[in-house]
Amino acid sequence: MVKRMFMKTERLFLYVFVTWLFIVPGCSKDDVSSDVISALSLELTDPEKINKFIVDCTQEVYLWEALTDWREYNNYDVYHAYSGKKELHYELFDALLYEDDQWSTLTEDVDGLQSSLQGISTTYGYTLLYGKFSDTDNYFAIILYIYPGAPAENAGLKRGDIIVGINGGDITSSNYSDLYYSSSVSLRLGYVNASGAISLKPGSVDIVAVEMYENPINTVRIIEKKDHKIGYLCYTDYVNTSERELLDVFAGFKAEGVTDVVLDLRYNGGGHAVTARFLSSILAPRAVVKNKEVYLTQKWNDLYDLYWQKQGRTNNEYFMDTLSVNMDLDRVYVLVTENTASASEATIIGLKPYMDVVLVGGTTHGKYYGGYLLSIDDYYEGASDYNREQYLNISNWGMYIMVYRYANKNNYPDFSGGLAPDRDLAIEEDYLALKPFGDEADPLLGKALEKITGEKFVANRSLASGSLPPYTIFPDMEYRSIARKNMIHNAPLPTGLKAE
Repeated sequence: MVKRMFMKTERLFLYVFVTWLFIVPGCSKDDVSSDVISALSLELTDPEKINKFIVDCTQEVYLWEALTDWREYNNYDVYHAYSGKKELHYELFDALLYEDDQWSTLTEDVDGLQSSLQGISTTYGYTLLYGKFSDTDNYFAIILYIYPGAPAENAGLKRGDIIVGINGGDITSSNYSDLYYSSSVSLRLGYVNASGAISLKPGSVDIVAVEMYENPINTVRIIEKKDHKIGYLCYTDYVNTSERELLDVFAGFKAEGVTDVVLDLRYNGGGHAVTARFLSSILAPRAVVKNKEVYLTQKWNDLYDLYWQKQGRTNNEYFMDTLSVNMDLDRVYVLVTENTASASEATIIGLKPYMDVVLVGGTTHGKYYGGYLLSIDDYYEGASDYNREQYLNISNWGMYIMVYRYANKNNYPDFSGGLAPDRDLAIEEDYLALKPFGDEADPLLGKALEKITGEKFVANRSLASGSLPPYTIFPDMEYRSIARKNMIHNAPLPTGLKAE
């Protein structure tokens, strides 16, 4: 959910990447500009400057800034106290966060994070789900999907493969992150045997990470059943560079006479806000797009909301002109899991007032906030060139910070528990028996096809069904989404990755 945003004060030109909305034309806030300039004092050490940035930036833009007593933090004693070692910067940032904020984070590699949010990463090109073998300290990983053309695909790996070893040894708490972050890796694969246990396959698979564009348009297919032509799209990230290809996908659907659309967002944890609005505009009823109806509304902190009010404007997003490929649907089917979050959820609730959005699968993550990606250099860009030079050696520090809460046209704002499918459409992924995307034997897609056509879907029995497997699976992609989008500094273990 990233986009360029410009905000101008009398003495400050704030140049930011915004994770949710639009280009803001201009903004003046006299009460903060003097504090911003004072942050450029040459008397501060580099670590103290980082801490001043953390306090200044959070105090100005953070959605929950009113909950903090800034007199306690906006002083030299605090900047100095948190400057002894790198970890203390993160402690200061965490101290300023609202307790329910799971998403804001500090980064010391804002350039790398920026590239990742544009879909560019040095990667093997797969996304993993972790599990843990019982009575051991060893883990395994299931490949949830692979980006087209990635090293993992070129090595013959596929969705559903189970990784049980790395570089000739077990996967443990000390090396599991190498599955994402090492420059090369040798993998041992396993499979689920007839008794439901994971057995080892012979040989190994060697792959080397490359810098590549991770194309979020993973699988496109047209399925013909009865009198329906069903367009299926598996979309894994809202990346703005994919918009041109989205146009091509739906132009193809229209040319082929597609009558129904299944949008697979089961692993889509978010991305660019404008891309979510773009895709929603393709799916929405034509009249809604033509009339540029309200897509989402926003609530910022009191400081910014007051400014918007003085300007006589509202913080609304509107449907975009996509009439050339607009599908003019009155119903769309969306495949979802607990890993469906943020921009994906915005697509769902933004469309709900105007059409039937049928959810199939599990309950979504429950994130209705948008944020900035801000670097030190971005935030202080309005200062003189001489003073700004003092920040160049720490300019790759930044933060991804929540700045507003969104709702749809009907003010549907609170889905912190996630968005749930109807009871008859609730179905869990069988992570030990994953089918290729677009395969009609996939339980989530099969259930959607059943709803569309009326033909009963009968799932294949998993080899592990009926037995208690000697391991625990953690269906939580928080580690992967934070690693890619928020660059957590110490690469913690996945949530829930603990012995039972």
